[in-house]
Amino acid sequence: MAEDQRERRAESEIATGTETEPAHTAERADARRVSLVTWTLATFDTALFVLLGVLAAHASGGLADLLAGLNTLVGVAVFCYLWALFVLAVRWVHGRVSLDSAGVSTLVLHGVAAGCATGVAFLLGLFAVALVPTIQSGGVRLQAVLLVLLIGAGVAAVVGGVVGLVASLLDGAVYRLAGYFLPEAENEQVTKPRRR
Repeated sequence: MAEDQRERRAESEIATGTETEPAHTAERADARRVSLVTWTLATFDTALFVLLGVLAAHASGGLADLLAGLNTLVGVAVFCYLWALFVLAVRWVHGRVSLDSAGVSTLVLHGVAAGCATGVAFLLGLFAVALVPTIQSGGVRLQAVLLVLLIGAGVAAVVGGVVGLVASLLDGAVYRLAGYFLPEAENEQVTKPRRR
């Protein structure tokens, strides 16, 4: 929590230009780093999204067919790609909205926007990997691909927006819950046991 506040303070100093040049360069490099909160929330969102997808595929009876067509390398690559997109989306939202003080409507609007972009980016990545070899071999007409891509981008944006909405609400709740249960470690030495 304090890490996010320090990162926002550094970003605001960079934006206003109130620091010296060497410190400015060091702070800019530090501001580009992804905070632990961002990594944690993005990993939580990705794992929950994949878990819900697997459960939905299992409930519909299509999980066996889906897994039969995949191998471990493809599964890990898709998961890592999805995780990277979630990290970028959560980082974008955290760069614009403070999780501890933002209103629900602001958080939701940013979450939906990030989710829409993430859904379209995920679809484009899958299309690039799956269809480029097929188009090069001449097995599919380019007009049909563009039509499917256009319709798919709309659907992906809507699905991504819904996922972004749910993820932003969950992230805000988890962040506030963590702040409630975990004390700030700035004033406390973690290595020494507490006296009773």
